[in-house]
Amino acid sequence: MKRLKYLLLLLLLIPTLVNAASGTIKVSSSSQVVVNNTITVTVTLSSGASWDMDLSYDKNYLKLTSASGEGGGTHMVNTSTGKPNRTYTFKFKALKTGSTTIKVSSYEVYADNMTEMNITVSNKTINIITQEQLEASYSKDNYLKSLSVTGYDLNKAFDKDESNYSVDVPEDI
Repeated sequence: MKRLKYLLLLLLLIPTLVNAASGTIKVSSSSQVVVNNTITVTVTLSSGASWDMDLSYDKNYLKLTSASGEGGGTHMVNTSTGKPNRTYTFKFKALKTGSTTIKVSSYEVYADNMTEMNITVSNKTINIITQEQLEASYSKDNYLKSLSVTGYDLNKAFDKDESNYSVDVPEDI
């Protein structure tokens, strides 16, 4: 019995290890956008009862056009429990060519018991290109098997190496 008392006393004196809850914040979008086009970015928080976080981006490359963050901005906050996962959506207009990163710059995430959670964050790098750069990346394989216009004849016989043809049609067609 004496040993049991010492064992219980020893267990009370040894600090217990507490495993902190963990979660993720993921910034996602397409990896490429053309200048003057819009790109949609989502920020997904998995796990967490309450949070306070900010999205940051380079205003020289991107202009925020709409957001589901607080007040239509890049601040995201939740102070109530019950909904552990949340996705925010942000739309940006690409302003100039280059590479830029959208990231969660600051964050605090808490579990239901209000202990701070360990969070893994993934950011997103976006390559902004011109329309000409996009078109230059298209395949140069333009070989057709055949070419025809129903009811009409081409001005010359089809040749896979030829890219210019014409068809004569009446004015009312």
